[in-house]
Amino acid sequence: MNIIWNSSEDKPKADKPTNSVLPEGTYTAEIVKSVARQSQFDNVKTPDNPEGWEWSLWLDVHENGTRYRVFDSIAVTRISRINEVLRATGRPELRPGKDHRVDETSLEGETVRIRVYISKVGKPRVGEYMKAEAAPSKPAKTKVQVDDIPF
Repeated sequence: MNIIWNSSEDKPKADKPTNSVLPEGTYTAEIVKSVARQSQFDNVKTPDNPEGWEWSLWLDVHENGTRYRVFDSIAVTRISRINEVLRATGRPELRPGKDHRVDETSLEGETVRIRVYISKVGKPRVGEYMKAEAAPSKPAKTKVQVDDIPF
């Protein structure tokens, strides 16, 4: 058989998340997917949200050379939780009676800190969203007078 090199069909495999469970703790995560969708689960459907709309977030955590994926779904009726995510990304919170929409896709690529716990079924879950820590700043340079050097 003849091998055809540099074919457009020969694409490298994407870096897949590991199947192992991310341990409990606080991590820096990137929001890789952020979409509004209708939940298939009845517990999301309520009189205020009969169609079961929720905000689905996919978060990637890179820890010790391994990529872990954590999923979070937030019902659109959970304003305090939505505001927690918005604060963590540096966006303004929703205001009662003023804000009726969130551009959820604009959060893709944002970095946040998350506190992860393990659910009863053994899956990592987001317990809290926090603002990502800024990189430590370098100390300011100070001028030294040449005649102040003691040698």
